[in-house]
Amino acid sequence: MTDRPLSGIRILDFTHVWAGPLATRILGDLGAEVIKVEAPWARGPATLPSGAPVLNSDYGEDHWNRQSVTNKLNRNKLGLCIDAKPVEGHAVLMDLVKHCDVVIENFSASVLDSMGLGWEVLKSVNPQIIYVAMPGFGVSGCYRDFVAYGTIVEPMCGLTAFMGYSDEEPRVSATAVPDASAGVTAVAAVVTALQRRDEEGVGGYIELSLQEAAMALFGEYFLLEQLEGTPPRIGNGHADFAPSGVYRCAGDDEWIAITARDENEWRALAANAGFGWELEQRFGTLDARHENRAVLDQAIESWTCSFDKIELMTRLQNAGICAGAVMVTPEFLQDPQVVERQFFVEFGGEHIDTKPYPGLPVKINDARGQGWLRAPKLGEHNREILSDLLGMDDASIDDLERSGVLATRPPE
Repeated sequence: MTDRPLSGIRILDFTHVWAGPLATRILGDLGAEVIKVEAPWARGPATLPSGAPVLNSDYGEDHWNRQSVTNKLNRNKLGLCIDAKPVEGHAVLMDLVKHCDVVIENFSASVLDSMGLGWEVLKSVNPQIIYVAMPGFGVSGCYRDFVAYGTIVEPMCGLTAFMGYSDEEPRVSATAVPDASAGVTAVAAVVTALQRRDEEGVGGYIELSLQEAAMALFGEYFLLEQLEGTPPRIGNGHADFAPSGVYRCAGDDEWIAITARDENEWRALAANAGFGWELEQRFGTLDARHENRAVLDQAIESWTCSFDKIELMTRLQNAGICAGAVMVTPEFLQDPQVVERQFFVEFGGEHIDTKPYPGLPVKINDARGQGWLRAPKLGEHNREILSDLLGMDDASIDDLERSGVLATRPPE
């Protein structure tokens, strides 16, 4: 990966769950050397209780190395499993900081400080270090020590209030939007800080709140609410367009999304259906279509339900109408657009079955995904990191293993 933009940059990764690991995964995809630091217990116990469900993994030997989410988020990283609580473990991490450009963590606001690994301590041993803190609600304010998870940050940033239908409860998204937004934002912040360091020779402290990262995505809705009051929840509808929705197609649980963004697209859609909708007074203007949205949606679905979703999508797109089939995983893995652009990257080996993984949504010099590394086993690169970076000999590393400071297996 020596030809990638961040080649030569080394990152010490203290992140967990999603937002932080996503940020460091993208940085690794871009060529940075990422050292994933995990506590021995980070992936759960070695022996699972009988009958216990295993989230995103399989039962069996070495199950902690086969967790699908862990393997998805930690490609292009080296694995270091170390207990930071003993003096020896803390000393190793402090030595590593001297050899790194960036440290990223997404624990609650005071966790790393309480472990002696906060910003003030780390910059004392490496003044050029860039330190990124990604707590759910930031490092200040009355919520700073709140337990944060995407499913509760999302409602608290206002997104959930906009989702759902007026006569139903608000809905959370199927995925935690704040985590994804914060992860991508952190990458931009790191790249910016690296550029500043190159120009001015100084490191820096970056603070990023999951709540604020999500709020930044839909600021126009906050403005609308201040100007016009809280907008009603309209489900799959759109405040600016009509028709706009998701409509049933032929088959079991098959759907298509259609949006007419202006009068030309509306007339093209109506002409395509051939029922004379454009001639009806109740659908004659945008305001009229909004007022009669339920009737219009029902009419559209009575038409779309007899079509294959892919065929109808193609037909409408060829007529200049915004339409997209609702895809499920087996379908978008085989989608000809995605296949042609080679977005999914197949890799695996040893503890990871070879399968397609989402790639980097950026092509650099018309390439992406070449030479990527699978996610590491727990502590897979302990010796390599301590030997190559810190110059530790085998006997010293053996001592750390015997004392339990280093591990390649979770505790029982």
